[in-house]
Amino acid sequence: MGYLLLTGATGLLGRYLLRDLSLARIPLAVVVRPSRHETAAQRIETAIVYWERVLGRELVRPMVLSGDISQPGLGLSEEDLRWTTENCDQVLHSAASLTFYADDPSDPQGEPFRSNVQGTRHVLELCRQAGIRRYHQVSTAYVCGERRGRILESELDVGQVLGNDYEKTKTASEKEVRGADFLDQVTVHRPSIIVGDSQTGYTTSYHGFYSPLRLLHTLIRSVPWETIAEGDWLGGLSLDGSEHKNLVPVDWVSAAITEIVARPELHGHTYHLTNPHPSTVADMVFSIAAALAQLAEENPAPASGMAATEEMVASFREQMKIYQSYWSNDPDFDSTRTEAALPHLPCPAIDRVVMDRLIAFALQTNFGWPREATVTPQQTVQGRLQKWLAAGQRLPTGQTFTGGPGRSVNLEVCGRGGGQWRLLVQQEQLVGAQIGLGADNGLSCYLSADSFEQLAQGQLGWDRAIDSGRLVVAGAAPDAQDLKRLFSDLFSH
Repeated sequence: MGYLLLTGATGLLGRYLLRDLSLARIPLAVVVRPSRHETAAQRIETAIVYWERVLGRELVRPMVLSGDISQPGLGLSEEDLRWTTENCDQVLHSAASLTFYADDPSDPQGEPFRSNVQGTRHVLELCRQAGIRRYHQVSTAYVCGERRGRILESELDVGQVLGNDYEKTKTASEKEVRGADFLDQVTVHRPSIIVGDSQTGYTTSYHGFYSPLRLLHTLIRSVPWETIAEGDWLGGLSLDGSEHKNLVPVDWVSAAITEIVARPELHGHTYHLTNPHPSTVADMVFSIAAALAQLAEENPAPASGMAATEEMVASFREQMKIYQSYWSNDPDFDSTRTEAALPHLPCPAIDRVVMDRLIAFALQTNFGWPREATVTPQQTVQGRLQKWLAAGQRLPTGQTFTGGPGRSVNLEVCGRGGGQWRLLVQQEQLVGAQIGLGADNGLSCYLSADSFEQLAQGQLGWDRAIDSGRLVVAGAAPDAQDLKRLFSDLFSH
């Protein structure tokens, strides 16, 4: 199995895909844009360390490629482009801009056009150049635009009116993918409105569903709740509360996408990742109001903060106009194919209990502020392998090497400082190492970064590592002495 190239790994859905694809043992490479304060590797390490803390187990690190989908070649270095060509055989394009309206709709370099249209074109061009022929696109159910009634999974452009620039760019993006004749297989995943985790409320994104909560949360710091409660918050938005919104929890969306990716027989189709039990706007308003009323009671605003209710309502409505099309009544999304493919994985209903959980998490974490502390990746194993990695650069890669007189042994190290490598062997002697697992499904060794370091320092014996399960060997039946010699070579200076 080759590597899956994932974009958008630091977004809310991307973080869950990072976790679930890793747990599904799908070899993973991620294209990540550095931020002003963090490197690409730091952004991924921070996300993985969070999941390790939640799961209580160590995870394997993906191959991190520092890049930017808005740039040709995804902004990858020549070395990373070469690695991608040699190791990746499918793409899951999840990166996207959630900007609803462009500052300048005529500017193709502005958001959301830059990420959603230009970014998709750049990912497709990389696939063409790298020979990647299997493609997964995370689109949106709202490519249906302002259509009502039943929306089929098989439909895309039926002449519908698109409600905002986000819908326009996601529709254009999906068309670009479907028009790429060099792809052998296109699988499209169309989630509806993604909200936080159905079990914990966890989220890192506070758009859409969270927008009115966030606006009103700001108001109650300075305005008494009684004054806020007098306002007719929905009237000016042409809403009466009976509207239905299709909310889906991020944990379910990620689980569904991961299973579809992991099962080749499900590829080549379009899936509506939507909720058969939509939520009502009235329920959403009730949950938001109940949470804020309790918060206001615990931390009342000063009486001096009294303001004209009509002015507050006007300000609220003005800011909410950005999302007006978002809050209108949703159509009926057909999900026949999704339900047939994943009958054991029904979408959880977003009822008031779950809504309360989502809202509580947002309030308790102050909408993600302050941001979580940056975690810098360790280079424990990579440092130990430097000599062999340098030697591996002079050797053929992948099948070119194993098809000759040599073979490769996969080394998969979980935990901080870990990663994935292939050890290159000729005549039972270690001759080099390369980043990434070999695709020949031969011999594989699994251990933690701590166990690797203890073996390297002689604190853990070979036999004890095997007997205790701290080193697991799988694949073709190995010769114990050959493996022991291989690791002895690996740790030699």
